[in-house]
Amino acid sequence: MSKQWFQIVAIWLGVALVGVFSVMNLETPEIYTVFAGLAGASIALVSIEHLVSAKAKDTVRQQVYVSAGSFAILGVLTLWVLLS
Repeated sequence: MSKQWFQIVAIWLGVALVGVFSVMNLETPEIYTVFAGLAGASIALVSIEHLVSAKAKDTVRQQVYVSAGSFAILGVLTLWVLLS
């Protein structure tokens, strides 16, 4: 697995862990605030990593993969909140 995929999967795992933690421990209005922060932070992490490393290669591709995966995770967690 390349370094790029390690970073993408690490961000997905972080989103999933914080998302599940917030679903288990917060009230419904605060959960959606955390979800919005997670969505923005996941994309920002990729941008900051590329800014710090000064590598522009595959920046957009990584942002698309991270955002799509994060939004999918948050979508599943949102369904969990709505159905419970």
